[in-house]
Amino acid sequence: MAAKTLTYKDEDGKEYKISFSEELQMKNLRAARENTQWLRKNFYAKIVLILIILAVTTTFIYMLYRLDAINFFTTLLYKR
Repeated sequence: MAAKTLTYKDEDGKEYKISFSEELQMKNLRAARENTQWLRKNFYAKIVLILIILAVTTTFIYMLYRLDAINFFTTLLYKR
């Protein structure tokens, strides 16, 4: 049984013979880059989520403030 030769194709189109450990290193590097991209996307998604939660919280607090300023029930009691 002949061993399969591992080759790496460069951006220029040149092919190089590489060892198994070099192939594993290249796969590990590719996986690390992909992981970095996902971590960056996750970070930006968390920032957006925090901003949305902050906007909803601010709106809710402002709504409670405005409802307190209306003082609806007190005016009903004193109209008698």
